[in-house]
Amino acid sequence: MTTHLNALVDTLLPGDGGDWPSAGALDLGPRMAEMAALAPGGTDALETVLARLPDTFGAMDQPARQALLAEIEDADPERFGRIVTAAYNAYYTTPAVRDVIERLTGYENRPPQPLGYALPPFDESLLDAVKARGPIWRAVPE
Repeated sequence: MTTHLNALVDTLLPGDGGDWPSAGALDLGPRMAEMAALAPGGTDALETVLARLPDTFGAMDQPARQALLAEIEDADPERFGRIVTAAYNAYYTTPAVRDVIERLTGYENRPPQPLGYALPPFDESLLDAVKARGPIWRAVPE
């Protein structure tokens, strides 16, 4: 599974052969799976996309993998979008990529919160009671 994960993330984020490393070279497949698990429906989306990949996916060349992923995206854009988001989250929070960002932009390589404090993932269920109340404003007549 890790081979498929790395081939998938490497196809989504192949790097540029220069400053930006490929996500597969950074072994970010497992990290992408962790990021997907943090998002609602992310694990299901990842499992669905992985189930559509042939056993030979990792051995396919980049253009063939891209074409296959384009078909999967066309068939199920919502799930595929969750995978892309998880891949980007994994990539841009990786220290090696943050090093590139710092070198190219001067933006400090640390987590984005003030002074680098890590925050737990937001639990959207905390808003269930507020959502259940419905709107708290008056409708404006048209």
